[in-house]
Amino acid sequence: MTALEPDELRRLLTEAVDPVRASPAGYERIRAGIIRRRRMRVPATTVGGLALAGLISLAYVAIEPGPPSILVEPTVPPLTQPTPEVTAVRTAASQPPGHGGTGGGGQVRPSGTPSRLETSASPTSPNPGDGVTPTASASRPSGTPSNVHSPTLPPPVSVPAMAGDVDGDGVRDPATVSDSTVRVALSMFGSTAVTFPAVAAPFTFSIVDIDGDGYGELIVQTDSSGETRNYGVARLTSTGQLRVVNGSPLRAGLNGDHGDGFRCESGKVVVAAGDRTTDRIYQVTSTTWQVTGTGFTAVGSPANATVDLASAPSPFTAGCGIA
Repeated sequence: MTALEPDELRRLLTEAVDPVRASPAGYERIRAGIIRRRRMRVPATTVGGLALAGLISLAYVAIEPGPPSILVEPTVPPLTQPTPEVTAVRTAASQPPGHGGTGGGGQVRPSGTPSRLETSASPTSPNPGDGVTPTASASRPSGTPSNVHSPTLPPPVSVPAMAGDVDGDGVRDPATVSDSTVRVALSMFGSTAVTFPAVAAPFTFSIVDIDGDGYGELIVQTDSSGETRNYGVARLTSTGQLRVVNGSPLRAGLNGDHGDGFRCESGKVVVAAGDRTTDRIYQVTSTTWQVTGTGFTAVGSPANATVDLASAPSPFTAGCGIA
C-alpha cells in the first residue's frame, strides 16, 4: 500500500467529515424517517410471528406419528369332530353249550379260541343345512335274556351258561388260587381276580350259572365249622370283573344233630337246613334264594318236610357242581 502524503490525507478526512449544518428542513426529514420506521416495525413483527407459528405447525404435523395400521383377521371357527358310533359285534364259540357244574380240578380249554369284541367306528358328518340329526343306535342279537347284568356285556351264547363258563362265550374259564385270592382266566375279558375272606384247602370250587342269566357264578369253599362247610360266591360285573356276592347262605354237611345243604335249580339256589328229631329222621326247612345285584334275596315261602336219611337222599350235601 502506498503511503499518503499529509496534505492528501487531510483533504480526504475533511471531505469525509463535512461539518453538519443544522437546518429546519433536515430536522423534519429526520423526524419523518423515525415515524416511518416505527410504523413499519409493528407489521414486520406480526408477520414474523405468524411465519414462526406456521413453521412450528408444519414441524408438528411432519413429526406427529399417524395412527397404526393393524390388520385384524376374522377368527376361524373351531373345527368339531363328530363322535364316532361304536357298535359291538361278537361271534359265538363253536363249542356246544352244556349245563351243570364243574369240579374242583383244572379246566380244559378247547383248541379254538372265540373271537374277541370287534369295534367299528363310523363317524357321522351331517350337513348343517339338511336338517338331519344323527342318532346313536346299537344292535343286539335276538333272544338275549332280559336279566343280563349290563348292556356292556356281550350276549351269552347259552342260557343258562355251560359248566365252567363265567363270561358267557361257551368256553370253560380255568381258575387258580393263591392264599385267599382266586384268579380266573376269562377267554373274553382276560384274567380277573377276586379275594374271599378265606379259601379252604384243598381248593374246592365250581362255576355254575346260579341265576340263569347266561354267565356262570364262581362258588368257592371258604372255611368250615366242624363238619359244616361254608361257601362264598362271586359273579361277573358289567366291566368284566369278578365281585363277591354278599351274604352267601351256602353251607353243607352234618354237624351233630343239625344238617345243611344246597342245590341249584331253575336260576335259583335252594338251601336246606334241618334238625334231627328221632334216630335218622330230620325236620327240614328249604328256602329258595336268588342272586340279585351284589347279594342274595329270599323268594317265596320256606317249605317244611320230614326226611328219613335211612331211605331218602340226604339234603345236607353241596350241590351246584361242587364235588
